[in-house]
Amino acid sequence: MSEQASSDVVTHRHLVVRAVLRTDVGLVRSENQDFGTYTTPSEEKDSHAAGRLLVVADGMGGHRGGATASRIAGETVKAQFLGSETVDIATSLREALARANARIYSEAQSNPDLRGMGTTTSALAVRGEHGWLAHVGDSRIYLVRGDTIRQLTEDHSLVATMVREGLLTPQEAEVHPRRNVLQRSMGVADDVEIDVRGPFQLQEGDTFILCSDGLHGLVKEQELKEIAQGTIDEAADEFLRKALERGAPDNVTVIVARVERSDVDSDALDETLKDTQKLVAVMDETLRDTDKIRVADAAPPPAQPVTAAPPQSSKPMRWALALVVVAGAAGAWYFLSH
Repeated sequence: MSEQASSDVVTHRHLVVRAVLRTDVGLVRSENQDFGTYTTPSEEKDSHAAGRLLVVADGMGGHRGGATASRIAGETVKAQFLGSETVDIATSLREALARANARIYSEAQSNPDLRGMGTTTSALAVRGEHGWLAHVGDSRIYLVRGDTIRQLTEDHSLVATMVREGLLTPQEAEVHPRRNVLQRSMGVADDVEIDVRGPFQLQEGDTFILCSDGLHGLVKEQELKEIAQGTIDEAADEFLRKALERGAPDNVTVIVARVERSDVDSDALDETLKDTQKLVAVMDETLRDTDKIRVADAAPPPAQPVTAAPPQSSKPMRWALALVVVAGAAGAWYFLSH
């Protein structure tokens, strides 16, 4: 995929967004509970929203639950956005995240193995020369413009609230023992408050970074800004390398997207989504807690439902039936032969 816009002189060159995704399980976890996805030009052209959507989600709630929650979030937000009947992007995003929250919550209530699962969700939509975002949790969206970087999302975490209230400094928050406690996440209740922003004006060369805390917890803003100056593929690879180099105790997921001027129709970009991780079903494995917790998790866990004992073997019954049949046949033979 070319990183350079055409050098031909054209009468009209519009903004396009090119994106790449990288995700990795990290060096400590046994499963990737992050999920990333974005729309492709072929999907976008038939959508009312007619814009590009990028989503990163970071799951929590046990070995199987976290991966399930983040995948439901990413896939539902994408499907709802593309299928929305409104052309209003802010409304489409809010409805998409609300629908994803409801699906995660419903799935958790119907499956004891998934009870309590949840996820962060950060979504960016771009149409024309404007952008919008929707956000729940502590994954982040950054905008790199020129020599500046700005965090567009607000962390819904305990330490972030304490920083905003002046109870902690940003430096203290980075090493606080409760820095992974979330105050808001998707799927843990039947309703959730969703931050929605936009429209905001885009400029050629703008670079967006959507990432889970497995990246922004290890690579700080100044480094993110410097690395983002390269091509989007180079930047994404370097982000992942930096996180792994520093121990990667958590899953790492990043989408790097750049706004460019191009004379090529968006549906001719021929972009494919090939870096999204597969969801591996975990059927008979004990659930394990992750280090991302909610305030409500301090309460004792609900009692697990009693599982009925497995039915006893029917082999003795089959032997008894066989003896009855044999005895009956022997009696009939004796009766007929006398």
